[in-house]
Amino acid sequence: MKSLFKKRQRLPWRRLAWIITGIFILIGIYLLQSDVHVMYAEADNGDVLIAELVNADTNVSSRYIHSVAKCPIIEKYEVNSEYDMVLMESWNCSFGAGIETEPPPGATDRLEDGFYVIDSIEKKFQEVLFHPVRMAKQTITIDRKTWDIYKEPFVGRTFSLHIKEEPMVVYLWKKLV
Repeated sequence: MKSLFKKRQRLPWRRLAWIITGIFILIGIYLLQSDVHVMYAEADNGDVLIAELVNADTNVSSRYIHSVAKCPIIEKYEVNSEYDMVLMESWNCSFGAGIETEPPPGATDRLEDGFYVIDSIEKKFQEVLFHPVRMAKQTITIDRKTWDIYKEPFVGRTFSLHIKEEPMVVYLWKKLV
């Protein structure tokens, strides 16, 4: 009689465990089906070189050494609420050699730490193209994660940086393969 009583007491806990497991499975399915925004660096042959989740206000920057002026060039972007990449600032330390020195309408300029800075540019891009070479020592930073694109697998390849909206499960699959 005692063993029958103990089995009946355990039954509600087992049901509760199955209910909780079912809830977690449903939440997992929902999250996997929900859409996310992903910033991709895709080579011209379709290879995915970078895949990072982004949201509005994600910061992206590119830094490289100009081939003629031999000075650092820094371009800073923000992801806006429509998930465009918006060029906000351009930093350089040289005038000439094809380096932009005239702020576009609405932008401002200043000198800071030896750099000529054009800010408040607010130019939207759907994609930004790159073709890194070793001597430029180019990097891309998305939020606080940096890639040395003057090294393999990036160097010498043309690729675009762009944002796609897709289900979380698609993003995870692309990260795995």
